[in-house]
Amino acid sequence: MLLSREKSLCEKNQAIVVSRDKGAQVEHRATNPKRQFDLRHYRLDGGLIQQEKCCDYILINDSRKKAYLIELKGGNIDEAIGQLEAGEQKCRPELKEYSFFYRIVCSKARTHKIQSSKFRKFKEKCAGRLELKEGCLSETLD
Repeated sequence: MLLSREKSLCEKNQAIVVSRDKGAQVEHRATNPKRQFDLRHYRLDGGLIQQEKCCDYILINDSRKKAYLIELKGGNIDEAIGQLEAGEQKCRPELKEYSFFYRIVCSKARTHKIQSSKFRKFKEKCAGRLELKEGCLSETLD
């Protein structure tokens, strides 16, 4: 079992969960209002998953059956799409009844990359479940 409670990087009802690479300037911050949700947080790429490329983190809200795949990037957004998809493929068997959400936090979101056909197709496929932000993406879980 890849996503066991014991391997989680956060406490069950942690108030704020931060996903950040060492030395990196980009991060994802998720606020758990009033500590109401049961959360799990894992480092995938270079953590639970070795020898294969996938997204950096997954944040799981067990109370709402939501999984957030998080990719921290420099500027190569096209590469982030493949890594998010690979992360979902690895985790989907354990989270069959969960809705997946996609987060890309990058240091530079170049306009031509955001407007590329690959990114637009992925965004359409996600139907409102994708967020892209430069620097820091902060969100309150619901």
